[in-house]
Amino acid sequence: MKLLVGYTADDRGAEAIELASALVSGTPEAALEIAIVLPATAPFNAVYPGGDHGYSSILSAQVDQWAEQALAMVPAGISASVVARSVSSVAEGLIELAQEHQADGIVLGGRKRHRAGFFLPGAIANALLHSSPVAVFMSSPPALKTLRNAHGKLTRLTAFVGDCPGAKDVIEQAARIATDRALPLRIATLVLPFDVQDPERDLEAHVQSTRAYLAELTGSMNLDVSIEVVVGRNLDEATAQLSWQPGDLALLGSARLATDRKLFIGPKAQRILGNLSVPMGVIPNPGSNS
Repeated sequence: MKLLVGYTADDRGAEAIELASALVSGTPEAALEIAIVLPATAPFNAVYPGGDHGYSSILSAQVDQWAEQALAMVPAGISASVVARSVSSVAEGLIELAQEHQADGIVLGGRKRHRAGFFLPGAIANALLHSSPVAVFMSSPPALKTLRNAHGKLTRLTAFVGDCPGAKDVIEQAARIATDRALPLRIATLVLPFDVQDPERDLEAHVQSTRAYLAELTGSMNLDVSIEVVVGRNLDEATAQLSWQPGDLALLGSARLATDRKLFIGPKAQRILGNLSVPMGVIPNPGSNS
């Protein structure tokens, strides 16, 4: 697995490398492409390949220093190199680099804390969550703490799905990621009262039918998963009912209105992201031909 890391020479950059390293660890051909993207006015366009120091030139001593610092954070056993590029848009630059280097996803660090206490993506992450053709993974200091409590190893994957046809695509992609890492897979669905016409009469039946649907779906895919269907008065309350363990990774799928093979995160998923206390990823619509 290869991931592109959006790197900045600060705590967020270090957190991104830490998360990316955990995500690729143990996978075939584990590799990180660490991207230093700079404003278009900066004349940088260079590659720092790492161990052999055989690169032709680095146009800035500062970029050289950042590259060395970044590579020093990558654990042994993971191939890593650094690319520096001037871009007019950081998000677009990361997408271009991910495509050029055939990365399976983009990793960012440091979600911002909203004054109401919820975590929200910053401007770059938000742009990627509405346009990236590859998965986007994010974390925060509290979320990374849960990973560190598992000694930097993933221990479980939780995929958030609904009861619509798109659930199969998300589960399939989550199952591939879990299988590659020999991780247990949990399927989580959040049910709210307004999901049914008459909550007092229909809510329990809806919960049972959702559980049955997911059990039948995962059974038809020959998957050994745990299924949790939780009910809350709102998304915040429902999300809070899920328990998390050290080393958990949460996955969400792109909204149904996304174009093929592109991300588009809807308001419901955005709210769920804001409540999570573990590292997370959003995976794109696989496309009608996949």
